[in-house]
Amino acid sequence: MSRVEQGFLIAGIAGLVCCAVGISLDARPVLGAWLAAVIFALSLPLGALTILMVHGLTGGRWGEAIRQPLRVLAATLPLALILLLPVLIRLDLIFPWAGTDSAMLAEKVREKLVYLNVPFFLLRFVVCAAIWLALAWMMLSSTEEHLAKSGDGRKYALGLILHAFAISVFSIDWMLSLEPEFTSTVYALCEASAEVVGACATAVIVLAARRAVEILPGGEEDVALSEDLANMLLGFLLIWIYLVFMQWLVVWGGDLPDEIHWYVIRSGNGWQYLLYLLIALQVAASAGLLSRDLKRSHAGLIRLAGIALAGHFADMFWRVRPPLFSGGILSLWHDVAAWIGLGGLWLALFLFLLRRPDRIAWWKREAAHG
Repeated sequence: MSRVEQGFLIAGIAGLVCCAVGISLDARPVLGAWLAAVIFALSLPLGALTILMVHGLTGGRWGEAIRQPLRVLAATLPLALILLLPVLIRLDLIFPWAGTDSAMLAEKVREKLVYLNVPFFLLRFVVCAAIWLALAWMMLSSTEEHLAKSGDGRKYALGLILHAFAISVFSIDWMLSLEPEFTSTVYALCEASAEVVGACATAVIVLAARRAVEILPGGEEDVALSEDLANMLLGFLLIWIYLVFMQWLVVWGGDLPDEIHWYVIRSGNGWQYLLYLLIALQVAASAGLLSRDLKRSHAGLIRLAGIALAGHFADMFWRVRPPLFSGGILSLWHDVAAWIGLGGLWLALFLFLLRRPDRIAWWKREAAHG
């Protein structure tokens, strides 16, 4: 490992130690901060899988440039799934339906206990994890020759169907059930589109940091590769904005207390400032991605992708963290420890795989030696 990777690894271990100390004192706020961090880390490989399978299904030059960064992102999936284990051990501290006497729950929530119960929750998580690991194995084992085969289209189509099912189940279980009174039929689509935005923005940053994409040819004459990448990111971003706005419009138009409450707790106690920042970041990214001059600029492309990624982070944190936040400035140290611990481990693995792409599909190498 390089010194940078070792530094991130040491920081990650230090963060984990702080989290362990915090759990020994008061487990719930630390696990709440940890869950928000892990869901963000998990969103990037899941979004990468979506883009890789769509590209495998449709083909074309649009996905070839960022294929390698996306593969590295997808390879971090096992780590993100493993980091969910602390929350799985103490579901009762995070989810109200898992740690409260059913008689104390609202009637609307009690009606959902056939679905929201710990054994069934764990079974669904195992199924989702198995689906994602199988899809990651499929995509990381695929080569350019495999992608060129016409018969592989059915494989990627089936993979996308299974992936959509797993994301729907996961988003309902791990995010919506934090507030089981709230119901949204479009939430899974919002989550999937957010994951794609985050993965695409990360892949563009990584690619642009290593290559002069603004001088490489794009898909059409007099179009730079940086323009194609920026246009693709803009398309993903606009889909996310549309879905999020439609959810807000339907909930607010319905004027139901249980559903509006989801927005109310995220629009007060300081969370409104994060919402303002989220809106500002995504508006700035969308407006900037319309500028051809910025898309043809190396620094401009990196900044725009960075703004989109920061917006994805703000969105994920704003959606997951408020119901688990205990309040007070001192509570922020839980988030700092969680993000340092998880971020250090994730970045160490990501940079290691980025520098050594031959380690991504390690099972192929072992099979070749065997």
